[in-house]
Amino acid sequence: MAKRGQGEGTISKRPDGTWWARLTIGKTPDGKQKRKAFYGKTRKEVQEKLTAALNDINNNTYIEPSRLTVEQWMYTWLRDYKKASVKPKTYAAYESHVKNHIVPDLGNYTLSALRNDTVQRFVNGLADKNLKYLTVERIVGTLKTALIQAVDNELISKSPASRIKMPLKQEQTPRVLTIDEQERFMKAAKEHRNGEIFILILGTGLRIGEALALTWDDIDFKEHILSVSRTQIEYCEHTNGKTIYHRGYGSPKTKTSKRTIPIIPSLMGMLQQLKEERTQEKERFKLAYQDTGLLFCNYYGVSLNYSAIEKKMQSICKKAGLEGVHPHTLRHTFATRGLENGIDLKIMQELLGHSTIKMTADLYTHVLPETKKISMMRLADTINF
Repeated sequence: MAKRGQGEGTISKRPDGTWWARLTIGKTPDGKQKRKAFYGKTRKEVQEKLTAALNDINNNTYIEPSRLTVEQWMYTWLRDYKKASVKPKTYAAYESHVKNHIVPDLGNYTLSALRNDTVQRFVNGLADKNLKYLTVERIVGTLKTALIQAVDNELISKSPASRIKMPLKQEQTPRVLTIDEQERFMKAAKEHRNGEIFILILGTGLRIGEALALTWDDIDFKEHILSVSRTQIEYCEHTNGKTIYHRGYGSPKTKTSKRTIPIIPSLMGMLQQLKEERTQEKERFKLAYQDTGLLFCNYYGVSLNYSAIEKKMQSICKKAGLEGVHPHTLRHTFATRGLENGIDLKIMQELLGHSTIKMTADLYTHVLPETKKISMMRLADTINF
């Protein structure tokens, strides 16, 4: 039996046991009522769809599915299905994919008019932009997930991205500093404020976000141990035409990223000197100083953002005469130096915080002779840690 409430629409059970709802959403040009139907397996599911439509109508944000554009749907999907269900950093990545790639190329299409060949040309265009394969894969993944949700919401009957072909994956050899390049880089880094962060990464294999999140409580000067328990997170929100930037801290990338790392004496000496400098700055700028306990911060104790660190690294590389170097290059270099000095593969996996030993072996294969590559990969495939 149909149930009707004031402003609630009509919900009925169908002969096959499923439910459907009807709602008046306006009038046609000739004055007839315009109705919208919603379907679901349970009454609760239909009620939720009906309530969402009513809220949109009351807020003057309701759009008929046939007129809903890809841009409108992508931002609705971000707001309603992702913002509260993923970490801020993950949400920021989704939002970046939508804002910088999906909307500019596909935003003006209506969902109902989006076709497989249109999506395929979009994917091919991403490859033409010389984006990394992983970046293209993530952008396409964002679009696919949003379109699957559109199917679930009965906005479209099937996803036009379900059978697209990904571009050929190109193998890329990670950049690793030679011994000479490493020495030049370290020399230049010592001449820059907070240049210690790069030297620390070279000596520990930390991710840049992990290094930016370090506090003095994470350093055990007695036992020469560094503890990784969090990472810095940066993300932005677009609200009412304004972009608001946020910086905070969250759990490391994976469960295995929470780890302890032994520190060699030369690095401990550098950290001890850095701590003394931070103490002096705290005293010098005490009226404006924010005592966050961070190792790497500005003169007033405020955390650093990734873009500032990247610019600093570019400046260091320019002075050292180096090209193609970024923070992750230092992590790769740490792993390579460890291999060259006989560090066991399992130990290196733990130091890097890799979730699987195969990830570590994949990195090592780029610096091993061909005969050793085969045995190393077999080790990664056959040993289940």
